[in-house]
Amino acid sequence: MKAILIVNPVSGRTMITEYIDDILSILKKKRIETTTLMTKRKDDAMYFAREYGENVDLIVCCGGDGTLGEVVNGVVPLVNRPAIGYIPTGTTNDFSKNMGLSSDILMSIIDLSHGVVQELDVGSFNGKYFIYVASFGLFAESSYATPRNLKQRFGHLAYVITGTKELVNLRSYHVRLTDSDGNTYEDDYIYGSVSNSTSIGGLLHFDGDVVDLQDGLHEVVLIRRPKNIFEFNDIVRAVLSGKYDSGLITVFSTPKVTFESKEKIDWSLDGEHERTDKPVTIENVPRAIRLVFPKSVDISHKKSESY
Repeated sequence: MKAILIVNPVSGRTMITEYIDDILSILKKKRIETTTLMTKRKDDAMYFAREYGENVDLIVCCGGDGTLGEVVNGVVPLVNRPAIGYIPTGTTNDFSKNMGLSSDILMSIIDLSHGVVQELDVGSFNGKYFIYVASFGLFAESSYATPRNLKQRFGHLAYVITGTKELVNLRSYHVRLTDSDGNTYEDDYIYGSVSNSTSIGGLLHFDGDVVDLQDGLHEVVLIRRPKNIFEFNDIVRAVLSGKYDSGLITVFSTPKVTFESKEKIDWSLDGEHERTDKPVTIENVPRAIRLVFPKSVDISHKKSESY
């Protein structure tokens, strides 16, 4: 078997280069011939995955959610897609937390050795792939607008600190949405997201019995602009309770949704900034990647496989 190890040496707060020998040792014990590739600039991980992906059985990604997102964008277009192992070394590592992956480097390496491969849906945002969430508005902008030094000092708390400043202005976007069944939604929204996850940024949470990571559907959340403090408090109550029973919050599932707006919208794709004034079509790509999970995490009813 063959693998490539893609390393982002400047991701987050962890000196991942100190663990490369440990990773290579684990893979060697599994009789996997591995080539190590270091990223130097944006999109290197995507290019590496796309160029070498069809010739290997496994891609091990060491970096943050952004680096993993690049690998996914390199892998999904391939005809023969290798499995992906993720060793998270970013600042907040939202994806790994949501998926039950360890945030400890050594434990992640152990999980890589003993883990199982499971298929996972991803999203297509006008042809660009994201792993678990595309969002705009309140708190979404914080994920990419927060200064790096603040992220490094406070981690996920930095998102909340920056997001709180947005509460003063409560910027909204007038958006019209159309789902795969032709249903339309149009209003001024302070937040919108399309996700395949039981948690979004540690702020929104969904029942694991409701969200199926392999069902070909995304969960859409829309929060309308409140007219007064009472409506705003109702939004906060609904979000904190996880019930989303406020009349200002709309939640539904769909395999495809289109967003139209006359103004430019700042989107966050897994925490990476994407700005556009064009209509946005988001589609679920069913079981698009094969990700190595710890044996203790089962996201499907289908029997898992080894790599």
